[in-house]
Amino acid sequence: MYPTKDARELAILLRISRELDIIGDVTATVDNPSELLAWALILSSPHIVAWRAGDSGHRYLQVSAHRSKAPIRGDITAVLHCEQHLDYWQALDLADLTPGDRRELEREALSSAWATMPLSPENSGQAPPPQPPSLDSA
Repeated sequence: MYPTKDARELAILLRISRELDIIGDVTATVDNPSELLAWALILSSPHIVAWRAGDSGHRYLQVSAHRSKAPIRGDITAVLHCEQHLDYWQALDLADLTPGDRRELEREALSSAWATMPLSPENSGQAPPPQPPSLDSA
C-alpha cells in the first residue's frame, strides 16, 4: 500500500525537521507484526486490543498509549491490519473472535506469538518466492 500524497509530504517534512512537537493524537499503520511489537515495547504502559470490524469482519491489532510530554502530547496508536497476517492472529489465540468483538491483550502475548512465527515461507507452508533463472538452465 502506497501512502497518499499528503502522507508522503508530511513524512518528508518530519524527516528534515530537527525537532518535533505534536499536540494531538497520532495514528500509524504498520505493515507487519514485528513493527507492532516494536511499538508495544517502546510505548510506556501500552493498551493492546485485538478487534474485528462489525461490518466487514476484518481483523485488527492495535497498540495505543497516552503521552503528556514532548515530542507527542496526546494518544499514540499503531494499527496492524491482520487479514494478511492470519498466522499471527491464530498464534494469539484469536480465532474465536467474531465480527464486532474485541479482546484486550498483554504485551507478552504479542511477543510470545511472534516467537512462534516461522522464519521462512517454506516453514510456514507457503510457497517460496520465485527464483531467477540460472545460467545452467539456458
